Amino acid sequence: MLYKKIMISVFAFLLSACVGSSKPSVEVTLTVNEFSYNPPAITVSAGLPVELTIKNDGQVEHDFVVEKIDVSSVSAEGAGVGENHMAGGHSEYDLHVSTSAGGTSILKFTANEPGTYKILCSVEGHEEAGMIGELIVVSE
Repeated sequence: MLYKKIMISVFAFLLSACVGSSKPSVEVTLTVNEFSYNPPAITVSAGLPVELTIKNDGQVEHDFVVEKIDVSSVSAEGAGVGENHMAGGHSEYDLHVSTSAGGTSILKFTANEPGTYKILCSVEGHEEAGMIGELIVVSE
């Protein structure tokens, strides 16, 4: 009888793992400051959800921008989210999150197409000062 209970428990556990499984989120931490991204390149898989934590160790606001990329399920939260240092908004960017000095933001997204995409800080003068990086999306 004990054997049956153990086997039923194991079977139920394995079945729940299969039924409840979804694509795991890839967690990446990016540190920003004047005037760099660390690491300067991030590699993720197409089709997998990404949770990007952005820590601003700088003295001024910085942001994470990818101008054109095929993404879905985009959301942002944390320090500086919703703030915008630029007149006219940021609707022209497919991925964008601002992070205030000393703050942390989280950007969640799923990249749909493989490729290499330029990351930049759109705060005036920061891209020109070398605040750029790469988002590399590889096939799953």
